[in-house]
Amino acid sequence: MGTKAPARGQPGAGGPHELYFKNLSKQKQIMEKNGNNRKLRVCVATCNRADYSKLAPIMFGIKSEPQFFELDVVVLGSHLIDDYGNTYRMIEQDDFDIHTRLHTIVRGEDEAAMVESVGLALVKLPDVLNRLKPDIMIVHGDRFDALALATSAALMNIRILHIEGGEVSGTIDDSIRHAITKLAHFHVCCTRSAEQHLIAMCEDHDRILLAGCPSYDKLLSSKNKDYMSIIRMWLGEDVKPRDYIVALQHPVTTDIKHSIKMFELTLDALMSFNKRTLVLFPNIDAGSKEMVRVMRKKGIEHHPNFRAVKHVPFEQFIQLVAHAGCVIGNSSCGVREVGAFGTPVINLGTRQIGRETGENVLHVRDADTQDKILQALHLQFGKQYPCSKIYGDGNAVPRILKFLKSIDLKEPLQKKFCFPPVKESISQDIDHILETQSALAVDLGGTNLRVAIVSMKGEIVKKYTQLNPKTYEDRIELILKMCMEAASEAVHLNCRILGVGISTGGRVNPREGIVLHSTKLIQEWSSVDLRTPISDALHLPVWVDNDGNCAALAERKFGHGKGVENFVTLITGTAEELLLVGGMSIKMEETISAVHLIQAAKLGNAKAESILRTAGTALGLGVVNILHTMNPSLVILSGVLAGHYVNIVKDVISRQAMFSVQTVDVVVSNLADPALLGAASLVLDYSTRRIY
Repeated sequence: MGTKAPARGQPGAGGPHELYFKNLSKQKQIMEKNGNNRKLRVCVATCNRADYSKLAPIMFGIKSEPQFFELDVVVLGSHLIDDYGNTYRMIEQDDFDIHTRLHTIVRGEDEAAMVESVGLALVKLPDVLNRLKPDIMIVHGDRFDALALATSAALMNIRILHIEGGEVSGTIDDSIRHAITKLAHFHVCCTRSAEQHLIAMCEDHDRILLAGCPSYDKLLSSKNKDYMSIIRMWLGEDVKPRDYIVALQHPVTTDIKHSIKMFELTLDALMSFNKRTLVLFPNIDAGSKEMVRVMRKKGIEHHPNFRAVKHVPFEQFIQLVAHAGCVIGNSSCGVREVGAFGTPVINLGTRQIGRETGENVLHVRDADTQDKILQALHLQFGKQYPCSKIYGDGNAVPRILKFLKSIDLKEPLQKKFCFPPVKESISQDIDHILETQSALAVDLGGTNLRVAIVSMKGEIVKKYTQLNPKTYEDRIELILKMCMEAASEAVHLNCRILGVGISTGGRVNPREGIVLHSTKLIQEWSSVDLRTPISDALHLPVWVDNDGNCAALAERKFGHGKGVENFVTLITGTAEELLLVGGMSIKMEETISAVHLIQAAKLGNAKAESILRTAGTALGLGVVNILHTMNPSLVILSGVLAGHYVNIVKDVISRQAMFSVQTVDVVVSNLADPALLGAASLVLDYSTRRIY
């Protein structure tokens, strides 16, 4: 069957192609306004291995559109230091031309050295920026090197695009990050709460883009099937997936002495835990030199259970943390990127105390004893959690490129500060189109398998329908294929998918996402884990529930049950065996259903009318029993026969029920697709409990 085209003004009106050409036209107008179709000259400055993992996807995106952009790459900071892996080489391996290398680090790894490094960068940067004359500089994060970059660019009247502003971690990094925010002209943030923080800091909402973290574009598209060779290369031939640990710990510059002691306790706990462990050297912050001394004092570099390394290429690092039994330390990657794989994380101390995290993170805020850390390892090691997309959905770079193309260089350079009430703010992309928070809804029916994109308001933005395969393998394959197709299409429809909800017949364990036993309409469908394969494939949280529960949830969120304290939903499903009655014409290959019975009754067939009356009376008696035992304030009838039963049910209640419940209202559901809407509400209700 074909789908009806949406009316103008409805979701999907005009289609993605019309929206694409409209955006392209707008970008062209802005380029012409900027002068003679001149390309936007973008300078990306990277200081260390961590910020390059966020900046590289943007750099690849800029490089892929030479008709719009010119890219200049400036490398400084620990990238150029041998002790930290000479990580500038990975930039060269990615085939980027490095325009300038600036040696800006003053060695010493203490507080004074950090200050001197900022000063050295401030001395060297003006000459570089005078030669490059970029239209915009992209600066990432909260490092002291990034503060020098932002200060130089701001004072030289160069527009600044800041990545990852508005976040909270809990150390001096917060102060640096917010200082860069005040210097920056444009902001790309990763989470809803970060966006709210920027607005609360009086940043202009029109210059804030909620895009997600660029590294998630790489994480969620990572399909490296040869992860075993990576694991063996870094941890040894005898190591199996989920049976090793990745440790990454940095000094806390506001409490160096305590962070060194905590690192010592961590290494002791890891030795006692006796699992193969990949330990990455700390960053260049004050205190890192003392942490390296602790590693060498304990013989970590020569211990048979440990592999100590200065740097792992990001693509390989992704595979290592994705298949680890646990990640431990205080790096931001533990609370941000690792959540995309559901890998358990132990976050130590206060360095990331303010970060938003998924349920995979166990905090040990006062990591002051070896035993406490060891207990955390026993609790977390080997677990598998649902994938988290708090920090991105894999589509950050297209949003950022679109944002860059919209920048009008003719607009005044001077920043404007705004004072909007945070509660009234809305999230919008650069075209002022609200990206709709949505869910993927799946309905596993006996005949059809249906997947839909459902908005927060209960609008079915797009629906996909296929015949439900008969075998388990074919069914799982089709579910994954349809869900991935819908998730991809959601980007073009301007929908942000929060998760997947599945409605299915039979008995379900919703906590584990397992169908325990289905109805006989769905064969080969017992003890089936639906959550894991779908969550792994889409990197989205997944919820599963019985179709009856889903129908009730749909009524509570979108139907007659909205705002009602307690109610009952009854599904009047199609009958399996119906009498073939006269007054109708049925094709031989056509399955007899309740629809045929209704048609016969409308044609005046007495037998059909009698069947409906008998069934309605039985339903009415069932409702009376429910009223007497559960005392709901509303009864909702759903399904194809609901409209034919409602008056009969009301009549039975008036004759058979106790006087105190005879006033309870019985209504017919007005929802067109309660199964899909209920599946969507599993996602929309749960996922939005998080405060963004």
